[in-house]
Amino acid sequence: MSSALGERLRRLRRSDGPLPLRERPVPAAPEGLARLEARLIGAPDDDGLSLKERLERLVAAAARRPRANGLGAPGPPLEELLSGRRVENARGEFFLVEDDVHLETLHGAVPFTRLRALDPDAVSILTGQSALGAFDLRRAVFLDTETTGLAGGTGTAAFLVGVGWVEGERFRFRQYFMRDYHEEPALLRGLADDLAGCERIVTFNGGLFDVPLLETRYALNRERFPLAQALHFDLLHPARRLWKARLESCRLQSLERALLGVTRRGDVPGEEIPRIYFDFVRRRDGRAMARVLEHNRLDVLSLAALAALACQWVEGGHAEDLRDVYCLARVLERASLYERSEEQYRRLLAQAPGPVRTASLLRLAARAKKAGQMETAVAYWEEAAQGGDWLALRELALHHEHRSRDLPAALSAVESGLGRLDGEHGPGTRRAVEDFHHRRQRLLAKLSRRHRPSVG
Repeated sequence: MSSALGERLRRLRRSDGPLPLRERPVPAAPEGLARLEARLIGAPDDDGLSLKERLERLVAAAARRPRANGLGAPGPPLEELLSGRRVENARGEFFLVEDDVHLETLHGAVPFTRLRALDPDAVSILTGQSALGAFDLRRAVFLDTETTGLAGGTGTAAFLVGVGWVEGERFRFRQYFMRDYHEEPALLRGLADDLAGCERIVTFNGGLFDVPLLETRYALNRERFPLAQALHFDLLHPARRLWKARLESCRLQSLERALLGVTRRGDVPGEEIPRIYFDFVRRRDGRAMARVLEHNRLDVLSLAALAALACQWVEGGHAEDLRDVYCLARVLERASLYERSEEQYRRLLAQAPGPVRTASLLRLAARAKKAGQMETAVAYWEEAAQGGDWLALRELALHHEHRSRDLPAALSAVESGLGRLDGEHGPGTRRAVEDFHHRRQRLLAKLSRRHRPSVG
């Protein structure tokens, strides 16, 4: 062992133990740390702080600085772009945006006054759910969420929840926004406090997405879900029933363009919203996120206007396009409102021949058949068959074979049906052709037996 190392060991043995942490000399800050400290809080101040304390001071200073937007310059924070406010509760803090419009305000072509002048039974008629009878839109909350993913699941969170409701002469609107992941408990608590006592909600596809997602988030945060007992009117399926025959898409934005006349300019595509939120959390640039909040605001306003329009159509029969008239008649028929439904079908009988008119003839024939009015049903089928409709021809073949016992008329209907389906393809068509062939063979056999000369 060298003499120098031995001397060092002897000095350590003679010492009374290591110095307390606070009495140890503070090491000089590394050059890189000094530069960072100078950039964040000015020139480093050698005030005897420990390395840990110096790092804590640097972290706090960095948190107060706006993050860069990726282009080298900090973007404006969301608070400077929107007139919102920070809300604190027992679970922390979140950001709240509030707004309202007068009920006379038009959203596209629809005023919000329609929300308070509707038959409460219209929702039950639209959905076919008796439990939604007397569903008053004036007492409902219209809800839409923006989430960190579009597939749902426990890993998906609702970072923004927009709600709207009628209050007096105003349509009130609130958006609950979590600026970072740790603000979710406060957002959920604030939303629950405001929705306490809510008995009715309206969503667009909320039955499959928004409501189950929120329910999951409340459960994960050990909070009571405030909408557990609320009656739920999901507009998606009624909208499809009313407008799918005319519109290629029944997405919310497609409906608002076609029915309300609302055209969004510079809107954020829904599939980009999760990425925008992740980027906001990372960079704190509020510009793109402000567009997301505007997207959510328009979603809630359009949801309310479309719900009012759908109910108005059911209540007053305001459909004009022939395809819409037919869909409205079907909705009324499903709700067992047969007189009102037949009134809509008969509107279509005054039109020129076409697919919608033929479909109306078949529906009226089915109603007459169910009511035992076979003469009326046959007249409708014969009129539809003149246009070559194979469903009408099949019904005529059935009727003439089993009721009127007119086998030649039944065979004629079968031959016309086979001629109509010649060259057609598809599973439904194949089954129809097989049915017609089977029926033809049976009818030919019956006719053969009928004309067979008697023996003896």
